[in-house]
Amino acid sequence: MTLLAAIPYSSGFRIDGFMADLALRLRGRGLRLGGVVQHNEGACEQGCLSMALEDLASGERFPISEDRGAASSGCRLDAAGLAAAGGALAAALAGGAELVIVNKFGRQEMLGQGLRQEIAAALMAGLPLLIAVREDFLPGWRDFAGEDWTELPPQLDAIEAWALSQARLPA
Repeated sequence: MTLLAAIPYSSGFRIDGFMADLALRLRGRGLRLGGVVQHNEGACEQGCLSMALEDLASGERFPISEDRGAASSGCRLDAAGLAAAGGALAAALAGGAELVIVNKFGRQEMLGQGLRQEIAAALMAGLPLLIAVREDFLPGWRDFAGEDWTELPPQLDAIEAWALSQARLPA
C-alpha cells in the first residue's frame, strides 16, 4: 500500500469542512497529525468567504484570503499567508507526525506553486500523506503524483481505515 492517498471530490462538495472534520476524528483516534486544513469563516467585504489554513500540529491559523477592497469581485489567494502555512507544514515534518493532511491539491499546486514543495517533502520524508483533489484537477494531480497513490472515496470510515493502517494503529 502506498504512503500517498487522494480523495477525489466533485465541484460543490464541501471538502474544506469534510477535511477539518476528518482531522478531528483522526486526532481523536490518537494520531499525531501534521499538515493543514482550511476553514472558511465569515465573508470578505466583496462577498467571498474569509479563508484560513489551520496548522494541525499547533492549531495556529494562517489567513489566506487577500483583502482586495470593496470594488473588486471574487476572492484572491494571499500568497504570504499560504507561504506561512507552508513553513508550518515543513516544521511539522520534523515534529513526529504520523500522518500529514493537506487540505487540497488545487490550482496553485497545479501551477507548481502553493504547497506543492511541502507535499513533495512529506513524501520524501516517508510520511503518509492524505490530500483532496477536485475531479477537474485530477490530470494535474496525476502529472505531479504519477500513478503510485491510493484513491479513497469521500467517506470518513474508508479514509479512517486507510489512515490507521498507515500509522499502524488498531482500526
